[in-house]
Amino acid sequence: MKKAILLAFVIAAVFLWVGPEIGALAPLAPWPGTGKMIADNQAGFVENPVAGRVLEVTAYNVGVRRQTSNKPCIGATGENLCRLVAQGRKICAANFVEPETILNIEGFGECVVLDRMNRRFSNRVDIAMRKDEVDRAHEFGLQRRQVAVIAGRP
Repeated sequence: MKKAILLAFVIAAVFLWVGPEIGALAPLAPWPGTGKMIADNQAGFVENPVAGRVLEVTAYNVGVRRQTSNKPCIGATGENLCRLVAQGRKICAANFVEPETILNIEGFGECVVLDRMNRRFSNRVDIAMRKDEVDRAHEFGLQRRQVAVIAGRP
């Protein structure tokens, strides 16, 4: 009963935060090997804008120690981000939502928050890219994009 009330509260809070423009939620599929549900939109960049807040969005390379930590493939949730990104999963880092939250980033699509950023970046999203995509991450730079919470707690 408490979980149902909490879930209803979370859904209402997300709806109020994002607004009625959120439309239908993306279909969910099980995250391989975990039983956790994630958005089933893992194909490249999208062009549809999303309703949400405009935030700074950057990119980083998992597996590159100077961009991450002493364990450059392991995210804040303990997942092997190098493996997941190599599988084509869209992973991101953010501090303003709980881990495992699904975000929709304008022009990028949906990503799962499995990592954290330095605490000075409290309202920024960092998109995870492969170790061999350093140039791509640098080209991405710092952008301002609409970011919406799709599933999880804001």
